[in-house]
Amino acid sequence: MKQEELSLEEQVERIRRKRAGRPDNAKARMVLNTLFLVLAAIGLIMYFFAEDNHTTALIVIAVGMVFKVVEFILRLL
Repeated sequence: MKQEELSLEEQVERIRRKRAGRPDNAKARMVLNTLFLVLAAIGLIMYFFAEDNHTTALIVIAVGMVFKVVEFILRLL
């Protein structure tokens, strides 16, 4: 049966059944994304206001990127 032949209600029900098997990880993704944003902001502040060594700021940004990659992988699952 083609997608165009299904009524709107049938299409919505089909999508709900498909999503029912997936775990709901929206809360975990939100926490990971918030951690990424906070670490990125802290890293940028450290980078521009620390005059002697930028390595620490780059490490903080890299840790934030790890959280973002994990969040991206959860989005794909």
